[in-house]
Amino acid sequence: MSLLAVGISQAQDAKRDRNPEQVASIQSKKMTLALDLDAKQQARVEQLLLVNAKERQTHKMNKKDRAQLNDLEKLTRMETMLDKRISVKREMKSILNADQYKSWEKMMAKRAKIKGGKNRRGERRNPR
Repeated sequence: MSLLAVGISQAQDAKRDRNPEQVASIQSKKMTLALDLDAKQQARVEQLLLVNAKERQTHKMNKKDRAQLNDLEKLTRMETMLDKRISVKREMKSILNADQYKSWEKMMAKRAKIKGGKNRRGERRNPR
């Protein structure tokens, strides 16, 4: 049982230790398989994902720092994040064809639904 816990812990650490280039490469390959992207599309998607991963890494804050943000700072961060999402969505629309874009939107909606209902440990956010 303890070996399983160690294995899971190491896998989670490996996921956290990925650099932006690795994250972008893996995500673009997954999208290539899911959406049947051609080489040009894959390259453009990977570049977009790389820019996003680098920005996320730059703006990443630990829990303690996030807790110390005042309301105005939180609002500013939220607006910046939403602006970035809009920008990514527009860029993806220009890269993908109509069918691929519909599939991508479905994938993102499913991902948001899964992510929205659970915390990072996989537990329900609002236990009853």
